[in-house]
Amino acid sequence: MQFCAHQIRNFLLHGQRVFVLINVLWLAGCKETFAPIGESQEVIVPFSIVSVFQNAGSSAGSIQLKLPKNFTEDFKIILTSKTGTSIALNAGTIEVIANFNLRNYTVSQLNTGEDYTLTLNYKDEQKNTITTSRHFIAKQTSTWKMLAHAPINSGDYTGAALLSPLFNSQIAIYRYQNDIKWDVLKYDGKWLSSESSLPLPRHNAVAFPLGQEGGRELVFVGFGYLTDENLPDKRAYLNDFWWVPSISYVGQSAGVVFPTFSGVDRRVKFFLTFDNVFMLKEDFTGAMESMDVTWDRKDRQPLPEQTGKLATFTISGIGYVINQISGQSPHVYSYDPAMDKWERKADFPGIARVEGSGFSANGKGYFGLGIDKDGNGLRDLWAYDPSKNSWTYHSDYPGQGNRYLIALSDKTKAYLGWGYETRATEGSVVKQQIGCTDFWEFNP
Repeated sequence: MQFCAHQIRNFLLHGQRVFVLINVLWLAGCKETFAPIGESQEVIVPFSIVSVFQNAGSSAGSIQLKLPKNFTEDFKIILTSKTGTSIALNAGTIEVIANFNLRNYTVSQLNTGEDYTLTLNYKDEQKNTITTSRHFIAKQTSTWKMLAHAPINSGDYTGAALLSPLFNSQIAIYRYQNDIKWDVLKYDGKWLSSESSLPLPRHNAVAFPLGQEGGRELVFVGFGYLTDENLPDKRAYLNDFWWVPSISYVGQSAGVVFPTFSGVDRRVKFFLTFDNVFMLKEDFTGAMESMDVTWDRKDRQPLPEQTGKLATFTISGIGYVINQISGQSPHVYSYDPAMDKWERKADFPGIARVEGSGFSANGKGYFGLGIDKDGNGLRDLWAYDPSKNSWTYHSDYPGQGNRYLIALSDKTKAYLGWGYETRATEGSVVKQQIGCTDFWEFNP
C-alpha cells in the first residue's frame, strides 16, 4: 500500500495519529514536499555570520561569513567596540561548499573582556536591506575547534545523529532530505554522503548505539514525524523502530524492532548507558521507558514532574535531564538506573530558555543555547560538575545555530553543530530561521 502526503493530510485533518505497521504501510514519493522539521515552509539561506572564533588568544579572532553561491560584493561587515570605534577586518580566503561560499576574516587588537558588535548589512533577493548583528566578549576559546561544514542545501539542517564508542568514535547522521530519501552523512575528517530509503524518512527521528558483550554494538533508529507543507502545524507521528548491525551499515540496511512502540505522539528525547536507552516524551507526564540491546523494554520510574522541552546527557552511568518549561528556570534531575530513582539537582542558573542543547565530556555535563521567552537566540554554554552539584558559565558557542543542534558526547570531548539560527534583523519583529552547516569539536 502506498501512502502519499495528501492521504496523510486526511489523517491529520481528522485529528488522528498515523501508526505505521512497517510490513504493511510505506510512504511513496509524492508531488508534495514536507517543510523542514515542521517549523517553517522555507529554509532561508542568506548572507550570515557563521562564527566569531578566538582560539589563538583573546586579542585576536577569526570571523566567518556564509554567502550565497552567486554573491556580489554588495554587503558590508563592520566590527565596532562598545564605544563605537571601528576595528579593522582583514579579508582572507573564500571557500566554495555545495551551494554557498565561506568568506574568512581575521582581526587583531581586541581588548580582553571588552564587548564588541559584528554587524552584517546586505540586500536580499527582493532588494530589501537586511541588517543583523552578533555581540561577543573578547575571550580566548581554546576548547572549541571548527570542523568541516556539511555540504547540505535542502531538507533538514538537523538529524538523527549517533557516535559509536566501539568504532573509533565514528559519527553518522540520518538527515531528512525529502519524502523518499535520507541523506546519510558520515564524518571522518570530512563529510561523506550517501542516500538511503531505510527506514522511512521523517523529521526528528532519534538514533543511538547500544553495546553488546564481546565488543559489539547495534544501532537503533526510528520515531519522528511527517509533516505536510499545507498543514505546517499538524504532525503525523511514527511509532516504528529499526536496528542496524553496526555503524558501518548505517544507510545500507535496517531491520524492524518488534513489537512496535505505542503512544508515540510527540517528540522523544533519550539518554544512554552502555546497553540501555532511557526515553521520555516532551510536553508529557514524565513517563519513562527503557530498552536494552536485546529489545527488552521496561517502564521506569517517571520524572517527578511533567516534561517541557528536554536536554539530556550521561555521566558515569547516571542520566541527567534538563527540563525546560517556558517562563521558568530549567530544572535538573539525575537518574540512577540501578536504583530506578530520580534526584533533583541544582537548577540551571542561566537565562530561562527552551530548545537548549545538552552533552557531556570528560566527567562534566554541558547545557546551553536555545531561545529565551521572547524567541531570541542564545549561545551561552554552562558546565555542570556532578561532584559539586554546581553550574558555572563556560563559554559562548562560537558557531551559528542556537536550536535543534546536533549534540554528540564522547568520553573526553563532544561534537556540536548544524541546527537552525533564530535570528533577529533590524526593523523587523519577525525572526528568521536559518539552516546552519557548521560543525565543532569541544574538548574541555
